[in-house]
Amino acid sequence: MTNREIEKISQRVAELVITELLYHADTFIVPTKQSNEEELLAELAATMTKLDFELKRENYEKCKELQDKIKIIENKLNKFK
Repeated sequence: MTNREIEKISQRVAELVITELLYHADTFIVPTKQSNEEELLAELAATMTKLDFELKRENYEKCKELQDKIKIIENKLNKFK
């Protein structure tokens, strides 16, 4: 293969790759750093889910710990208001 043929093939491959990337661009998820508030909201949701699970198991000691944790998270979230 000559350099000209290699260049032509590489250009065509690049065009195909770019076309496919643009075609599927709406499905890409760009990771972003979560803000502290978003992290706290995620932690609050997870803790509330755990609380619900422990309530169903009637594990009241663990529920008390989770309620205390929820209050701490809520206090931190109130600082964002």
